[in-house]
Formats: sequence, structure tokens, C-alpha cells
Amino acid sequence: MNAPSSPPYPPQGPMYYMPVNPEGLMMKRNIWIANGLALVAIWIAVFIRTWSGDAAIRGFAQFLVVSAALVGSSMSLAGALGSKRTTDMQNLGLFLWAGLLLLASSAYLGLVG
Repeated sequence: MNAPSSPPYPPQGPMYYMPVNPEGLMMKRNIWIANGLALVAIWIAVFIRTWSGDAAIRGFAQFLVVSAALVGSSMSLAGALGSKRTTDMQNLGLFLWAGLLLLASSAYLGLVG
């Protein structure tokens, strides 16, 4: 009988994985950037819609409004729910901002639609 052969790959040693800290992503700067980009994308969609009457461009403008509103409001909600550094008033402001962003985007969706 043959002796069992060793596996074709070397044995794995201990591996080090960087710890992922999602709270580190909830910095005030990142929330401002995400919301600023969302507002800029919504305004670009409104300007695209006013300058062009093509149906494909209108569909792209609708996509831009919806995706920007979702990114901005989800980042605000994540900042309000996930950050331990914010006060209660800041959390309330982020919740209100997320709601207002969704309401404004639905109104703008009527403009670009």
C-alpha cells in the first residue's frame, strides 16, 4: 500500500485580517460629501431634463434622481443610526434631512418624469 501523499498546497499559517470598523466610515465629512453629491446629481438631472426632450435622456435623469436620493438618504440614516459620536439633536437633524431629501427627490422626479 502506498502512504498517503501530502496535499498539493502548502499548509496555511495564521492569517491576519484587518478589522473592519463601520463606525469609522460614519464621519461627518463622509456624510457631507454623500449628501452634497446627491444634491448635485439631482440638480444635474433637472438641468439635463430641461435641456433635452429625448426619452432616453429622461430615463437617465430619472435614474440619476432616484439613485442620488437613495445614496444621500441612506448615508444620512446610517449616520443617524450608526454613529455613536452624534448627539440626539444631530440624529434628529439627519433623520429630518433624509426625509426632506426623499420628499424633494420625489417632487423633482415629477419634474424630470
